[in-house]
Amino acid sequence: MLLSMTRRFSISLPDDVAEVLDHVDNASAFIADCIRQRRRRDQVRTVLAEAGYTITPEGVDRMRQRVRALEARRRARKSAEEPA
Repeated sequence: MLLSMTRRFSISLPDDVAEVLDHVDNASAFIADCIRQRRRRDQVRTVLAEAGYTITPEGVDRMRQRVRALEARRRARKSAEEPA
């Protein structure tokens, strides 16, 4: 049987970050999810680096732009296919 341990932390956050938590039902779950996502992202970056890929902020920005462009084309195509 795997036991899940819970620890209590008291943290200080900048106002802009704390404001996000004002709008969620469970701040602890939200923060835990964010940390898990960050850990997964770091693991992916480690695997890519070990495979010889270099991740740069510029490269990430370029890929985000490509994804946004693809999403915009998909939305445009989908709205063109919908009956008027």
